Amino acid sequence: MEHAFGQSRPFSLGIEEEFQLVSPESYELVPRFDEVAGSAADDRVHQELMTSVLEAATGVHDRVADAVAEVREIRARLAEAAKGKEVLISSAGTHPFSRWEHQEISESERYQEVVDQLQWVAKRVAIFGLHVHVGVDDADRAVQIATQLRNWLPELLALSSNSPFWHGRDTGLASTRSQIFDTMPHSGLPPRLETFAEFEHLVERGVAAGFFPEYTYLWWDVRPHPKLGTIELRICDAQTRVENVAALAALVQSLVASLVDEPASVQPRILIAENKWRAVRHGLDADLFDLARDRSRPARDAVRELVERAAPAAERLGCATELAEVERLLDRGTGAEEQRRAAEEQGGLVGLARWIAGETIRRP
Repeated sequence: MEHAFGQSRPFSLGIEEEFQLVSPESYELVPRFDEVAGSAADDRVHQELMTSVLEAATGVHDRVADAVAEVREIRARLAEAAKGKEVLISSAGTHPFSRWEHQEISESERYQEVVDQLQWVAKRVAIFGLHVHVGVDDADRAVQIATQLRNWLPELLALSSNSPFWHGRDTGLASTRSQIFDTMPHSGLPPRLETFAEFEHLVERGVAAGFFPEYTYLWWDVRPHPKLGTIELRICDAQTRVENVAALAALVQSLVASLVDEPASVQPRILIAENKWRAVRHGLDADLFDLARDRSRPARDAVRELVERAAPAAERLGCATELAEVERLLDRGTGAEEQRRAAEEQGGLVGLARWIAGETIRRP
């Protein structure tokens, strides 16, 4: 398998966001990708499974601040392009009330084949994520770091949880999106891998068996991305606030760098899955079990421990300011917490959807 590990600066990063396209009148999802993408005329814009979804990806940056500046610029550009087509862009892990049955599937061959194979499982995936790519200089190291990052996926999910509503109901979950996506095959927590050769062999066997066409169909929560030479962190819900994007990107970049100098012991997948469920259910109000020290602690304390671990790398990488946004996020509450407050303050879910769209393009 050809790869690009080592072809970009170590720990360079890129950010991908999946946006909702909504009506400025009803605030329902609307199938307007072609019109908005055509108006934006921007090669950073990509099609997704449904025509009410638009993905945008930054370029490659050494510093989180520069990547986040591009995130802001992309959001502003898309908002202007969407406005000309009487559409709003909005960012959260799920839409609060639009139904998956009312969404159109994109005409791309890839997505048509996915729906043909998976049917109801794929048709339900009206969800929106934030992906962070971090460059790694060696293929084996990328696989090892991806395996070690599994330990902290529950903390990252708790911190990013932003999808409490689904089909007009409060689900009682902090991250409904992750539960919907985990019904997809070859998704969720990845297996333990130690070498790039193991990853190659796994992909070769899966392709030969007809399980998937190639490795980008492995929709794991974190995965090596050989074509880009990155580790791709995929577990996070889409974020409404750009400040939260900055916090998460800085934490992920710094943790990846920290694992080069101080590798983490690999914990059992089944126990990580138990912590992940607690994060899904309770977000930052969860108690997460420290599998390295056999002790339980509140999710907020667990996140602060990650920040402490990441801080020296953040100083070296120049993202200490963005890493400090994590503490503000902890104080303010996750997107899921903010959504529940906004739904009450705005008089219901239509008001919430209006609030989300406004916050998505708010300038600081």
